[in-house]
This record gives sequence, structure tokens and C-alpha cells, in this order.
Amino acid sequence: MLDKKDAQWWLLEAQQHPEAIPELIHILAERLAFMDRQNEELRGELITLRRKQPAEATGADMATLRQRIHELEGAVRRGGSQRQIIVLQPGQIVVNSSFDDVIKNGAGRVITAGSSLIVADSTARLLAITADSRVFSVALNDLPVPTASAGSVIENPPRLTVLIDQAVFERCRYLTLLSKRGYVYSVLAGTVNRLATRGEPLIRNLIPDDPIIAAFASNNTDLIVVSRQARWTRFPERSIAPTGSPALEVPKGDALLGLALIEADRQALFLTTSGQVFVRQAADLPARATPGKSAGLLCRGQTLLGVATGTNSSDLFVLTRQGKLIVSRVDSLPYRAQGEDGAPLPGLAADDNIAAFVVR
Repeated sequence: MLDKKDAQWWLLEAQQHPEAIPELIHILAERLAFMDRQNEELRGELITLRRKQPAEATGADMATLRQRIHELEGAVRRGGSQRQIIVLQPGQIVVNSSFDDVIKNGAGRVITAGSSLIVADSTARLLAITADSRVFSVALNDLPVPTASAGSVIENPPRLTVLIDQAVFERCRYLTLLSKRGYVYSVLAGTVNRLATRGEPLIRNLIPDDPIIAAFASNNTDLIVVSRQARWTRFPERSIAPTGSPALEVPKGDALLGLALIEADRQALFLTTSGQVFVRQAADLPARATPGKSAGLLCRGQTLLGVATGTNSSDLFVLTRQGKLIVSRVDSLPYRAQGEDGAPLPGLAADDNIAAFVVR
């Protein structure tokens, strides 16, 4: 997996920066694990192709396999996968750039508040979910690259609203979806993967004119849902009805924003349009038995952008309206006790605002 020059580089880094040795080991372990997964994936594809009868091994099969081999060979030459930053607005990609480029030069455009931010490996496969809940499997490399003057409209599939890294299903068993009117649905990961091969709907009984606005990989634990005016609730995923359940009742003028899984070792991060961060321990957010009822207001006079959860070792990625990418460790963010105001996001300029964020 590592050639001689690569190994020498890691040794030199450890010698020059002994205080960073634990972090270097963590990065190296992630890279090796990634390459191992890619090797197993390629091996599985080769076995599948060899088992086919000659008549079944179509030119499309061979082309797909050659493309995948090319992707993985590129990853090996680079010493591993490179992170990519994707920004999705309904129906179009507005940013598709390397992590290093966005950190150095910014996104190159103004980012609309409420956009979706995806941070994934450059060789990742993604789940693409449309407003009517159809799901497709796409390679990150197949996504269009926007021009300097405009985003790239996604025509196939149309009405694309959600992109999710399929790698999350290595540790999650479910996919939870949220609709605009506030209905929440839970689907087994195996079902998601099966339907993705055919581009079929995840929700057969989706209410007309109630598009899917968010989706999150989950693990049959608790879910937390938030609204624009900072209402929230937490409930067990197993309490969702087979046909879907109302996640959170909100009054006129408010709207559902998003959802995330929450477990005992996770912290919940609520970010506002004004650049405030509210960090709450899972224990600060008691669960109700079922979805539907609000558990109260997180804060007053603030407009939320959404919620994300992570452990202390997770990273918070924030993209600002001016296109700056800010990365913070969750355990470095200022914690506030229940009932207190939020804290300014470190690194956010006074004349800038948060447009999108994600925790990984």
C-alpha cells in the first residue's frame, strides 16, 4: 500500500513534529483502511464479472470495471483518496472542488444559505436522492464541475435534493428521510442499496407535493429534528410508523430544517444564520417516546440553519456565504450550558455568515 518514498515521508513528519504523532497515526490508519476497502470492492466486482456467462458480460460491464480500476489506480498513485467539497442546491451543483483548493482559495462564489455541504473521498460513491424519493448510485467523479460563472444543473436525475456518501452504511443500518411538510420515514440500508441500482422510489406512499428535503444515515437510535425558529424534538427511530410519522409540529411561519442521529457519546451542534453555535450534550436533550411534539425552543430570536451531531473527535466543516471553508474539531468549540446563548463560530469574519455545514 505504501512505497518506500511514502514511508520515508511519514517517518520524517513524525521526527519533525513528535507532538503530532498520534494524529499522524490516525491519518495513516484511515488511509490504509480506505485502500483496503477499495481493494475489497474491486475484488468483489472482478468476482461478479467472472461469474457471469460470456453473453452476460456486456461492453457496459467492461467499461464500468475499467473506469473503476482507473479510479482506484489513481488513488494508489496519489497515496490514497483526496477529499472533495461538494455544494448542492436544489437541482444543481454549485461547488465541486478539492478540499485543499477550497481551503486555499475559497469556493469562488457566493453560497446561498441553506445549501447542502458534502465532504467525501474523491473516489466515493454517493446516494443521490430526488424530491420524489427516487434513489440512485453515482460516482463522485461523475458529478459535473460548475463553471466560474454558474452552477451545473443536474438533469439526470432531475430534482436532485440530497447526496450522501454510501460509505456511511458500513456503520449504519438505516436511512431516515425528512419531507418538507415534516414527515419522517425510515428505510433499511439493504433496501436503499437495492433500489439505488434501479433508480426506484424509497417511499411508495409519499404525499403528493411533499418533497424530500433531507436524509441521514442512522442506526436505529434516537433522532433529533429541528425547525427554522429553533424548535426541536428527539425521539427513538423505532417509533416511526411504517408509513411515516409527523416529525415535529410547527406553527405557521416556521418550517422543518433537518435531522440527525444522536447517541449517548455524541454532541449536538446547532448553527444559526448569524454565525452562532450552540453545542449540547446528548444528556441535555431528553427524548420523547414518539415523534410529533416539540420539546421546546433551543433559543429565542435566532434563525437556525440546521443540526448535526458528532463525537469529540469529529470535525465541523462550515462553508460561509463568502465561500470560505472553516474546519473545527467538535471538542474545541465553546460549550454552553442549557439555557445559555450560543457562541460565535471561531474563524467567522464579522461581515460573513454561515451558508452550510456538516460534521464528519
